[in-house]
Amino acid sequence: MDTTEWTETRKHPRSKGSWPVVIITDRGALIAETRNISPLGAFIFCDRPLAVQEKIRVLIMFPNQRYLDIPAEVTWSYPYGSYKDDPPCGMGIRFTEISKADREFISSLSSGYLKSELEKGIFID
Repeated sequence: MDTTEWTETRKHPRSKGSWPVVIITDRGALIAETRNISPLGAFIFCDRPLAVQEKIRVLIMFPNQRYLDIPAEVTWSYPYGSYKDDPPCGMGIRFTEISKADREFISSLSSGYLKSELEKGIFID
């Protein structure tokens, strides 16, 4: 199989964004950040990605103290890159349980919701 070409197969577009994340595992917590997110999952940039199939809880911190607490599973892990590499060091996660409201909020990110709210000044501390 030729792995030099990769075809996008996602059904939902991902919104680019760097938001702080706390990943809760059976062994403790890990601080990381998103690089992109969709209603089904996210790419998490971190120094020490977790093992594939590991069950986790993800707390994603958005502006104005809004956060999402979502159970997830690691679908792939890439421990070799740095923040400058493509792909960078990190992991892909799949949300295993997500509420309709959280799915709609994440979907709104790609439609410019956060940008419009920032322009209105709603997220100013």
